[in-house]
Amino acid sequence: MELQNTVKEALSALYHHPDDAVRMQADRWLQDFQRTIDAWQVADNLLHDPSSNQETLIFCSQTLRSKVQRDFEELPSEAFRPLRDSLNTLLKSFHKGPPKVRTQISLAVAALAVHVAGEDWGDGGIINWIRDGMNSHPEFLPSFLELLRVLPEEVLNYKIAVRPDRRRQFENELASGMEMALNVLTACLNINELTEQVLEAFASWLRLRHRIPASTLASHPLVLTALSSLSADILSEASVNGTKVRRTSERPVKSWLVLDGACYQMEVGRFCNTRPASGGHYASTCTVISELIHYTAVRNLSEVASQMPLIQVIVPRVMGQKAQLLDPSKDEEDVKAIARLFADMGDAYVELIATAYGNEASIEAERSRRLQVFRSSYESLVSLVFLTSSVMLTAVADVLIDAALVLGGDATLRILYMKLVEAKYCCFEGRVVRFQAFNLCISYEEIEGSLIKASLMHLKDIWIPLKN
Repeated sequence: MELQNTVKEALSALYHHPDDAVRMQADRWLQDFQRTIDAWQVADNLLHDPSSNQETLIFCSQTLRSKVQRDFEELPSEAFRPLRDSLNTLLKSFHKGPPKVRTQISLAVAALAVHVAGEDWGDGGIINWIRDGMNSHPEFLPSFLELLRVLPEEVLNYKIAVRPDRRRQFENELASGMEMALNVLTACLNINELTEQVLEAFASWLRLRHRIPASTLASHPLVLTALSSLSADILSEASVNGTKVRRTSERPVKSWLVLDGACYQMEVGRFCNTRPASGGHYASTCTVISELIHYTAVRNLSEVASQMPLIQVIVPRVMGQKAQLLDPSKDEEDVKAIARLFADMGDAYVELIATAYGNEASIEAERSRRLQVFRSSYESLVSLVFLTSSVMLTAVADVLIDAALVLGGDATLRILYMKLVEAKYCCFEGRVVRFQAFNLCISYEEIEGSLIKASLMHLKDIWIPLKN
């Protein structure tokens, strides 16, 4: 009890004492305290103490989280269950906030799951433990959803002092429970006020990159919700990196949650306005879609077929947002979020965009369409090369080779031929135009194998008089 009071006094001095030296001394003492074995019990006691103020709660939750992450081996093996039960009680106690405290408790539980093998959490591991908690206490859903969000993120959190083989085992445990986790998140979609949290948790699970077939995800309710939310008019709170707080009615709203075939009526309005949005509902939607884009990214075209069901669902929805980029009434942060999706698609699907995809006929049709897009530009470019100086011959050669690939060798030579004819009597700035570039750049092999040598010889016949 004396040590608990000392912690409170140190925190009061840290935040409120006017003397800088006293504040620095209090800060050093608190840091040293966090490294002691007594910090376990003191932090836990103060978190359960109803009289603790917010400063104490935040400090103690951070202390408990860091102890679980870095110093778990200080505890005897039998301490796992009492610690888990205490964290579970705290998770429920802070389901209405403060949000910072709830997040730290969630991180502590997730770190505990990294340390302790899945079988010690019961059948189904940590995921089933969370689902059972939701079934038993649906009124605490915000806390359980936050835990579901941070859980997969801890796979790559190297602040957690755990051996590599256990870290790999934990990742495999999450992979095997991923279907269960997504089923739990899908059940929570029935409560509109929780959609943002559900989408954020879904995005975290997608980052594990464990291969749920794209054909399954293409029709998954979580994916369809994210895609449909992208176009919804109600999503006007977009912010990529903002800190907006969602406003909801103070009156509780009754809603229904269905888990494992059981229905639970619950009041959701009271806790929805206690959670600061990580950037708004729209940002959560864009985050999920961005993760889906990266999920389907392939660098080997042989793998495209397996990802196409999901790609064909994503691309039309994102492309349908082009008009939003030009809408002057659109919030700037909304536009940033949409632009990021276009950038993600361009990066993830670059090979697919460059080479097209489909049967031979469709690929050839797409190739022809793309050639038509660039044809006029390359015709203009070829017609201008006669103005190029002799010091740029290598660049001219590259241009002519690229032009031949787009226009065809015959068409490229035809443009050059006409320019040579025109230039036979033409002067530029008092000098006869010289076509040294053609002598070095145009060859049978460089332009196109189908070109006839007679065409080249005809060009050289015209070029030789001009050279003199």
